[in-house]
Amino acid sequence: MNGRKAFRGMAPEGYRIRMMEPGEAERLRAIDAAADRLLIEAGHIPDTGPIPIERFVPFLLAHEVFVAEAKGGEAVGFAAAADLADLTKDPAASGCYWLSGLGVDPAHGRRGLGSALLASVVERAGWFFHRAVGLSTARGLSIGEAFYAQRRFVAVDDADLTPALRQRRDVEWPAGAPDGSRVVMVRWL
Repeated sequence: MNGRKAFRGMAPEGYRIRMMEPGEAERLRAIDAAADRLLIEAGHIPDTGPIPIERFVPFLLAHEVFVAEAKGGEAVGFAAAADLADLTKDPAASGCYWLSGLGVDPAHGRRGLGSALLASVVERAGWFFHRAVGLSTARGLSIGEAFYAQRRFVAVDDADLTPALRQRRDVEWPAGAPDGSRVVMVRWL
């Protein structure tokens, strides 16, 4: 199934979900920066500016990237996910599909695109027999922990984190963010 048809019907009307195509890194980086503004304004992360493109492209290449596209063809959201074992180099982490990033251009927010992208990631995880989808997110924010909890993700107590889960949480902890501001969440499939 090609990237344009795999997720047919999963996006809200006027949008579709597909896999990333060549040449989209700059647009996805702009979406990421715009989505981060919400976390910056909530005081969850410091304003350090957009991720430099020389760091963002390798991030994209290490993941499968799902793109929400508006009718005109413009990318307006994305999700980046990969097998946790590949990200951590820990074979014991196999079976968990890790969501490393999810962002929607705020101009297209509140239309179900984040939910559609997340559903696409969960669908993809099931196709390849992952047992769970995991992520780390902002603790206590409606655009973080509460969003995922409403979609059947459960918070994992810090004391119960495996080494691989702890490593991913720590890698994704924004520089300057307060201790305890991130939570690992898992959805069992």
